[in-house]
Amino acid sequence: MRTTLANLWHPRRGVTITDMGEKRFLFQFYYEIDLDRFLDEIPWMFNNHLLLFHRLKEGDDPMALLLFWVDFWVQIHDLPMGLMPEMMARQFRNFLGQFLEYDVKSLNKGYGGYIRIHVRIDVRNPLMRRKKLISGNKGCTYARFQYEKLSIFCFLCGRLGHLEGFCVTPLTRIHRRNKVMEYY
Repeated sequence: MRTTLANLWHPRRGVTITDMGEKRFLFQFYYEIDLDRFLDEIPWMFNNHLLLFHRLKEGDDPMALLLFWVDFWVQIHDLPMGLMPEMMARQFRNFLGQFLEYDVKSLNKGYGGYIRIHVRIDVRNPLMRRKKLISGNKGCTYARFQYEKLSIFCFLCGRLGHLEGFCVTPLTRIHRRNKVMEYY
């Protein structure tokens, strides 16, 4: 893993990767520009498994940190015509997770495209797949979410980190088929 990730990131002065045990690694970048470039490209995966990162502050104990959050860019599709994309992006701010920013370029693509928002998601919760929108006299419609750089994901429970065959959600096979549409 160390060699693969170091080759992928190509930091100017290298990166030191230390195995801390308990599936935790310490990544040390020597230039701020390398760290910034690395953080801009999150989420990162190794063998399609999501890697969770936290930027340490002075005094942080890397073994005591709770690693539950990951940043994702999410595309929002099937928005109703006639609504301002910027207003819609603001509406979705904290529905998917903690809002970070929206992609101004996607707002300018006009109708028929999609808008992109950057959110911080708690990996312990199921991913949201859609949101019901009520638009005046047009009734209701659903906005559909597409997560960019999605790693291993369970279509049964909607959570990251495992596939359907390893899902521990206590449902019978028949109920599992019905549950799929609720999450994703």
